[in-house]
Amino acid sequence: MKTVKEVSELTGGISVRTLHYYDGIGLFLPTEVKETGYRFYDDKAIERLGQIL
Repeated sequence: MKTVKEVSELTGGISVRTLHYYDGIGLFLPTEVKETGYRFYDDKAIERLGQIL
């Protein structure tokens, strides 16, 4: 599981803010959201982001 920041770094340019926006509009949802509000993504979700991009 990767954090929003790690996903941002993996994509080489998508900002954390953009990933939060995608979550807000339902385009790219996190795999898990902790009670603290932290978003986590698995490999399958990251593959989906690649398709979106």
